[in-house]
Amino acid sequence: MNGHDTADAQAIELRTGDWATLGAAAGALRTAVFVREQGIPAEFEWDEWDARSVHCVAYRGDEPVGTGRLLPDGRIGRMAVRADLRGQGIGRRVLEALVAVASARGDTRIELSAQRQVEPFYRAQGFVPVGEPYDEVGIVHVKMRRSLIALGASACVGLLAGLCARPARAGALDAVSNADATSALRVALERGAGQAVARLGKPGGFLDDPKVRIPLPDGLRQAEGLLRTMGRGRELDELVTAMNRAAEQAVPQAKQLLVAAVKSMTVADAKGILTGGDDSVTRFFKSRTQAPLTERFLPVVTQQVSRLGLAKRYNSLAGQASKLGLLKERDASVERYVTTRALDGLYLMIAEEEKAIRRDPLKAGSKVIERVFGALR
Repeated sequence: MNGHDTADAQAIELRTGDWATLGAAAGALRTAVFVREQGIPAEFEWDEWDARSVHCVAYRGDEPVGTGRLLPDGRIGRMAVRADLRGQGIGRRVLEALVAVASARGDTRIELSAQRQVEPFYRAQGFVPVGEPYDEVGIVHVKMRRSLIALGASACVGLLAGLCARPARAGALDAVSNADATSALRVALERGAGQAVARLGKPGGFLDDPKVRIPLPDGLRQAEGLLRTMGRGRELDELVTAMNRAAEQAVPQAKQLLVAAVKSMTVADAKGILTGGDDSVTRFFKSRTQAPLTERFLPVVTQQVSRLGLAKRYNSLAGQASKLGLLKERDASVERYVTTRALDGLYLMIAEEEKAIRRDPLKAGSKVIERVFGALR
């Protein structure tokens, strides 16, 4: 397990998902770090757990630069960061994303096997050594553990202390408790999630809204003009309609998981959202729900697109575009492309609903929301 990261990483996108989605990127990184760099025999790198784990891959642009996995029993492993980008916080962000997934699904603790030289890195992330060091594939390791219950309790020390450090807000926030702040945000996010699902999960929810409407992937759009001159314009229009209808059918599946994510939110999560900038809501929901929502959306999207008879045509066109380098690999399947764009639209809409509540807390009709968000304005 590798991880020499302490500073913030810039322009890094985190994606969580299954091995089918992220395995190619994660596998390439692990081969580079563990097999080629550290000399670990390739046969020890791959096991049956990959297919059963949640994976996280950090991307800089289209390049995978960091990875890790979370096993069903709460073990985190296969943490790796590209050699030339270590020390930029990428490993920390991958680790935080996997911890968030474990917390959201109800794990009470997480464990990992750390190479001895990176033990200080994991200590800084709240892990403590358990037992004596041991040899694994010729490298000294130490087992480390972190309690998620203890993390939640210690996080309650000070949402408002952090917020009150901002002088302009200090006076108004003095009268707001940690519990009130967290409660207000939970109510706001739960309402926002419900409203977003209601807006998108109906006919025209995606298709008629330019902010979330799912277009042709870039590779097909590059060929759109030529295809239309060949008389295939109607087919392209039908494809766009079908993709958006499929997203509209899938979105109602999200409500239960979104509400569960909100209910699992700690005071530390609330602090991060309230002070984390315009994309803090999107980052919170992605870290908690992206992998399980992908699993829920895919069957619905697959059924809808297949029912309209367009999947085979899309996959044929997109597969060819992908081979020519015009289409990203993740967009080469209509089902995965629609699922990814549907989730992007859903997270965007939730963030917009939450921003609307911040702008006009009176409209929410909740006294605690009015107190907290009114103080934060």
